[in-house]
Amino acid sequence: MQVDHDKAQALEELVWLVNTDDPRTGEDRLATPEALGTFIVDRQITGDRTGDARELRAVHRLRSRLRDVFDMADRGERDAVVGALNTLIADAHAVPQLVEHDGLPLHLHYTPAHAPLDQRLGAEMAIALAVVVRDGGIERLRVCVTPGCGRVLVDLTKNRSRRYCDTQCANRQHVAAYRKRH
Repeated sequence: MQVDHDKAQALEELVWLVNTDDPRTGEDRLATPEALGTFIVDRQITGDRTGDARELRAVHRLRSRLRDVFDMADRGERDAVVGALNTLIADAHAVPQLVEHDGLPLHLHYTPAHAPLDQRLGAEMAIALAVVVRDGGIERLRVCVTPGCGRVLVDLTKNRSRRYCDTQCANRQHVAAYRKRH
């Protein structure tokens, strides 16, 4: 499945954001406003931000809502996924607009730069997920199949074969299967 650069970047940020609340370890890697600030800087996310606890709580609510989308998709609840994505897009007050900034070519932003961070992220991420669901189906939104992992992934492979969140989980499962056979 092909997605444009902006959608691919939004999907990467989305997976990272959802997986900051790591079900494998119970660790929240986005526990402080400073950690959120590092995420914003590392990902070169533009626009205003307050850097306070209220903004962090709003991003945590967004993260939880995005996680729910993956859980619904994992259960095969297509209508619930579509409804949740439509609600996320509406709640973000998404209004697409062409913009140029920071030496980047024309691209779409879905909210103004002064919109709250959770709305900007929510619009970008929900629209990217909506494109994946529209073009590839909800089965591309997955939860890692490694027992006890629970991290999410978006399968953009041509043959829809990705099942693990990362190579560490894939290797662990392959070694376990090998040992079981021998």
